Amino acid sequence: MAITKKKNGKYQVRVYVGYDKITGKRKTKYATCGTMREARLKEAQLITDVETGELVPEWDKPKVQKHYTFDEAFEEWFEIYQQQGFTQSTVDKTEQVFRLHLLKPKLFGGMYFERMTRKDVQDRVNKFIPTMIHSHKILGYASQVFKYAVDSDHILCDENPLDHIRMVKAKKPVKRSVRYYDEHQAQLFEQGINEYFADKPQYLALFTVLLRTGMRIGEALGLQWHDVDFSHDVMTLNGRMTFLGNGTKKYENGLKNGDEYRVIEFDKVTRQALKVWQQQQRIVSLRVGKPINDKSFIITYSRSTITQKLYSFNKWFNENHTEQLPHLNMHGLRHTHASLLISNGMELKKVADRLGHNDISVTANIYAEVTPKARREVADKFDEIMRGNG
Repeated sequence: MAITKKKNGKYQVRVYVGYDKITGKRKTKYATCGTMREARLKEAQLITDVETGELVPEWDKPKVQKHYTFDEAFEEWFEIYQQQGFTQSTVDKTEQVFRLHLLKPKLFGGMYFERMTRKDVQDRVNKFIPTMIHSHKILGYASQVFKYAVDSDHILCDENPLDHIRMVKAKKPVKRSVRYYDEHQAQLFEQGINEYFADKPQYLALFTVLLRTGMRIGEALGLQWHDVDFSHDVMTLNGRMTFLGNGTKKYENGLKNGDEYRVIEFDKVTRQALKVWQQQQRIVSLRVGKPINDKSFIITYSRSTITQKLYSFNKWFNENHTEQLPHLNMHGLRHTHASLLISNGMELKKVADRLGHNDISVTANIYAEVTPKARREVADKFDEIMRGNG
């Protein structure tokens, strides 16, 4: 406690209030008065306030509950989430999940934590889950935000409301009849795309590349012409096209497994399809006044457009051919490429290298199922053993 006269003629009162038990720092209350008499009266008043508990340090004051919304909790949680080493595409997709779903008023957008009830959360979740295939995964992100809010000092709630709700069934995905084509179906598919896309060289080049190289669709869409070496029939994959929740695409350097690049050899059929499309693309680009160059992307369509075109092709094929092709998604072409190689005796290690799997066990786990051809070989081998020819 002290009274000091300042250069301007006024008097400063300084009264010790307490100390922070965590940091050990002293807390002092200051007041300025015009005369010594006023200063002494103020000092006496402050001392009384400290003794009676009227004057309390900030850290000893009870926390005041404030309105705290799910949106505010998300912003704080997301700031930390971005610093956890995820790829930019993962961060972007996570943000899109919140913007497109979780931050909407139908779910948790604008909800005050102090007004949140289990029944209200349950009702909202019940309406949301059946609308999407991946709804449970999306709610997993919401749970992380709820947990962050509970663990923070902003709210009095001490439980995650999503820990106490019952998950109803999510929307069922359309079941695929097959995960990949067998040899005959793969041949039918290739014959079909050559017929259906005869006047659409870009689509023909894309589906030929997917079937005959086994690369991922994101890798194919990230290919630029300087990545293709026609003199040696090799492609260098060093980037990929990722897709955000709103359908927009974004080019990223590096591959999905963390590698900077991967080299894939391609055959004459693939080379021909790419060459035809390159020539056509040059003609069209010159016509519109935007000539392509080595940095131009080979495939210019969006993923959603390509998916729709694959559906259209499959529908057309089955309506115009006696033999039917079961529907297969784009990733199924990658599975087809790998399964045909493995079932025909290609070493697993070589297949893993072509697919871009750093760990051979990943390839083994994905393609652990025995193909019909391999099952036939096993049965024939056992028969051979029993006949004494083993």
